[in-house]
This record gives sequence, structure tokens and C-alpha cells, in this order.
Amino acid sequence: MVGRHVTLALASLALAWRWWPSFVSSPQLRSSSSTRSTRSARWATLSNPNFFWGEGFEATDLEQAAARLAEGTGSDLWNKATFAPEDPPSHLPEGSKWTPLPKEQRWMSLKEFSEAQGSSGNVTEALFLVLSQGSGYLEKPKVDKALESWQSPDGSLNQMGWASSLFWAKAQIAFGYAWLYGMSSFCGYFFFFRPPLVIFLGIDLLPGVPQWWTS
Repeated sequence: MVGRHVTLALASLALAWRWWPSFVSSPQLRSSSSTRSTRSARWATLSNPNFFWGEGFEATDLEQAAARLAEGTGSDLWNKATFAPEDPPSHLPEGSKWTPLPKEQRWMSLKEFSEAQGSSGNVTEALFLVLSQGSGYLEKPKVDKALESWQSPDGSLNQMGWASSLFWAKAQIAFGYAWLYGMSSFCGYFFFFRPPLVIFLGIDLLPGVPQWWTS
């Protein structure tokens, strides 16, 4: 029994050491994953944390950009955008009839949004994050709903609708980070660090939870 516990503890430590870079925030250790950002590292310069804290752009500039965009509709934005041609799905047999998605059903990336807006920079990226609610792409029905809530009868920006969109975009980003780091920390302790801490040091931060390695 003791030998089994020691083997399990050593295996847990080896796995923890192997996957430790996944749990740290060093830019050097994350360089390979950062290039796979959903907003494309070649285009995105405004990080989600900077957007959350309002760093890298002026709030008044962002509101002015939102007000200009709200003068139109989602259809106007999609008509200005240029989407890359779609390729047929690989699972379709060669020669099969395939119809690409209509333009209004395509998801818009940051690159396409910037080109449709005729602008780039942190303000444009922040506006993209508000419309996408922190995700990597824009969906036309959601953009239509957001722009409608930003419009006022006098042509100015509806502050209530704008504040709601901004709040939920930041809430989505905060929840994503909380889930990622919260769950990764819990799973790292529960599966990798808890067994050796209990076996060698008698320390258990979850005393009421069954010890899965003893069953």
C-alpha cells in the first residue's frame, strides 16, 4: 500500500512538472499559444485585460466610435465587409453541390471589421470587443440588437444601451478568466498536488472530500 502511494505521488509530481507551464502567466512560456488568439495575433494589439481596465484608449473616443457606428445598421456593416471565399467542407464528396453561406450569415473577424470601418487601432479593437462580447467574431443578429440599443431619437448615443453592452462584454471576459484560472488551479491541486501533500506531509485542503487515489 505504501509503495502504491509513493508511486502515485511521484507520478503526480512528474505530471505537475510536465504541465506546469500551462498554469503560469509568463509571456515567454505562453508565446506559442498567444499566436492562436481568436482575434488573430497579427491584428489584435489590445489585450482583453487592457480592455477590461480601460487602458490603451480613451473612453470618450470609444463612445464617439460607437455613436458613429450606431448611425447605421448591422446590414450596413456587413455590406461594407469583404469576406474571404469559403471552401467546400472536406467531408463532401468531390463534385457535390455546395452552397456557401449568405454574406449576412457569415461571422466577422477583427480584420474584416477594421477594414469595413476603414480604421484600426485600440479604439476599433475595443469597439469590436464590445460588439462581440469578448469573443473572437461578430454575429450579425447580436450586432443588430446592440446597435439598436445604442440609438436614440435625437441621434446621440443611448447611454443606457451602451453601458449595458459595455458591462456585459467586460463581464464575459471576467468570467472567462475566472473560469480558466479558477478551474485550472483547482484541478491542478485536486489531481496533481493533493496526493503528494497528503501522503508525504499530511496536508489536505479538502478534508471533507474523499481521497480519490485511495479508492
